[in-house]
Amino acid sequence: MPLEQGQRVGDYEVLSLLGAGGMGRVYRVRNIISDRFEAMKVLLPDYASEPELAARFMAEIRTLASLDHPNIAQLRTAFQFENQLVMVMEFVEGVTMDSLARQGPVPLEQMLEFASQVLSALSYAHGRGVTHRDIKPANIMITSHGLAKLMDFGIAKSASDLQLTRPGTTMGSVYYMSPEQVRGGTADARSDIYSFGVTLYEMLTGRKPFQADTSFSVLNAQLNEAPTPPMQLNPTLPQPLNEIILKAMAKAPAERFQSAEAMRNALKSLQATSTGVAGAPQPGAAEPAWQPLRGVPAPAARKSQRGVWIGIGAAAALIALIAVAALLPHILSTRASQKAEQTTSNVESSSPAQPTAAAPAPQPAAPVATAAAQPPPQPATPSQSGKMNRAPYVSAQPGQQPGSPTSETRTAVSLPPAAAAQPPAGPSPKELQDAHDRLADLGARADAATSGVDSIRRQQQAQGLDLRGDILAAENRLSNDMNAAGQALNRNDLDSASQYMDRAERELTTLETFLGR
Repeated sequence: MPLEQGQRVGDYEVLSLLGAGGMGRVYRVRNIISDRFEAMKVLLPDYASEPELAARFMAEIRTLASLDHPNIAQLRTAFQFENQLVMVMEFVEGVTMDSLARQGPVPLEQMLEFASQVLSALSYAHGRGVTHRDIKPANIMITSHGLAKLMDFGIAKSASDLQLTRPGTTMGSVYYMSPEQVRGGTADARSDIYSFGVTLYEMLTGRKPFQADTSFSVLNAQLNEAPTPPMQLNPTLPQPLNEIILKAMAKAPAERFQSAEAMRNALKSLQATSTGVAGAPQPGAAEPAWQPLRGVPAPAARKSQRGVWIGIGAAAALIALIAVAALLPHILSTRASQKAEQTTSNVESSSPAQPTAAAPAPQPAAPVATAAAQPPPQPATPSQSGKMNRAPYVSAQPGQQPGSPTSETRTAVSLPPAAAAQPPAGPSPKELQDAHDRLADLGARADAATSGVDSIRRQQQAQGLDLRGDILAAENRLSNDMNAAGQALNRNDLDSASQYMDRAERELTTLETFLGR
């Protein structure tokens, strides 16, 4: 008999019905002693009528009670109530993976992170002799903090529709069942790997690998038909991921990954290659070979300033030509005069006897003064009032030329006033100031975002958990990109600074979306 709202079951008050299936119902309850919310599963309508099935469930309950993993919904306790078996589970707030997919495409990097968490849970459980037997998107919950939780661990359900099969014969959902489960054979860790391969296939392509109108047709396809390669349905998928999914779905267990950890390592290797989490990519480096799933808009690119620099370079070249044209006659006349004097001196020294009076010694030419001969002045101290003079995002103020000499080069030849008055080629003071202002704004946003993320992470760690990997990677890349942008501005390298700030803004958007801002 279904439980009613407000009804007491032991020390629990029934609050609402969460769901129902062939094996029973799931309720949201409150422990009246601890005031903690839990999920209560009433497994059997009358376990006394099927003692063998009840005994099997009780044995599995004892095993599940020993599982303690952040990606597995924890079993709190179990007891008997009016000839019914009752399990009290951790109440997980969030959405199931299939519901998440219905809301829109899940970015590939995020999906890979969820997959890594699920495989970590399976590896832990398999190591303790527990096989799930019913892996599917509906049994994977995603919390508001991006934590994947594997639900219904080790508990099969029975129903007459396509989704469920009767316990004691074959177990699992027909769309996700491994071939050995279809045959009624023994399900082991590799059966869960097959089912998770089907789950990944569906999440990344938007469709199940085998679809038909009857359960017989679906089961026959699981046994005898090869799935369409996922890359043919979603061309944005990288080739290695296509191969990982197909290997997980191999018909023969011996041809699949032999452990969940082996599959997880393959995905982690793909993540490391694709995301470059070890460090920020350099400006101009090739983007990753894969992109997020279809339907996810790419971030808008900032307008390139290459045209500005080309124009400045052309102007500088024109100024140099004008200066050469103005100086060339003077230089040529000077060299001609010096050559004539040298010729006269040679003729006089080779002529017959001359008066012996000593001729005045020729005066040496005035040495050319260079900047190297002068003591360089001390470099200017950056303004202490600039917004960016703070760690870790520090850059020089506009107008400062780090690494360049501050004294002018002086020569014996004076430059024409027009040429001497021209500024050196480079970004204008306004462009530099705009870039510094943008970096300051990003720095303020970054401080607020990282503070929020760190606060959530401390809360998670207090419960023995941690944040999802893509958020931690985004936070790390944000710090690297902001520091690189500041260093580029110190060199007045506006193009590189702009590229780094673009990257930092994308990471900021990820963190702010995670924080719900």
